[in-house]
Amino acid sequence: MPGPVPLSRPLFAALAFALACPAVAQTGGTVAPVTGLPATEWEAAYARPLDDAAVASPEVFALLTEWAPVKDPKNPALYRKYIGEDEAKRVIGHLRRDGRLDAGEIDLLEEFAFPKDRVVQLTRLGADGKPDRAGKTAVTTPPGLMQSFARELTAMWQTEWDRADAGGWPTLVGIYARDPKKAEILHKRVRAAGQAVLTAKWQASNAGNRWAPFRDAIRLYDGATLKLPQAQWPAGKRLLYDAAADTDRNYGDAIQDFLYNWLKPAA
Repeated sequence: MPGPVPLSRPLFAALAFALACPAVAQTGGTVAPVTGLPATEWEAAYARPLDDAAVASPEVFALLTEWAPVKDPKNPALYRKYIGEDEAKRVIGHLRRDGRLDAGEIDLLEEFAFPKDRVVQLTRLGADGKPDRAGKTAVTTPPGLMQSFARELTAMWQTEWDRADAGGWPTLVGIYARDPKKAEILHKRVRAAGQAVLTAKWQASNAGNRWAPFRDAIRLYDGATLKLPQAQWPAGKRLLYDAAADTDRNYGDAIQDFLYNWLKPAA
């Protein structure tokens, strides 16, 4: 299998929101941090909208098909009791074994992170890594996997936000410059990862340090925007504003507007 593809071009890993659950709950509470893996072939994973179909390694296929049936359709809570964080960790453990996420694995996570019960056509990969059409089955998405998988994807994208000296910023801005309707899932994942990053900065900020961690992060990414071709400046400022505003809303508008409001795009 080829090695990881460098993400110097365009690289949600989102997000508790409809599609991309951030690492912060709506109350401002936090969940356990997730260290993201770099993605490979991410472009292929996001080239099409969610289509209720995914491929999986034999190990992951066996787990998901084992969990597919609802034990008691009249009692969804019972289903959630058995399919939750522990089960999600088992799947993610298999996906993480080679230290990266490829296109098929990203697509699998996105399909199951969709915040609504539905049926996914799951195809098992053969020993040659190609889909085995004989090993195809319909899987009812377990609700208990959604948030865990979304956090994994957000963490993946956060690795790009966290690159030294905003090294991943050209990639992220390039993504955000795309048509928001054609790249909706991608936009939401990138934006959610930004919220996770800025949330951590805000948690370290206070009046005593003059909100330096949050303020400096805004300055870092804004400075990186100004190093891009001028045509990309609006997308860079919009991404940074959206991530900051999401963080502020998550904290009940507790963040001082002057720290980021100047980034707000013109109406």
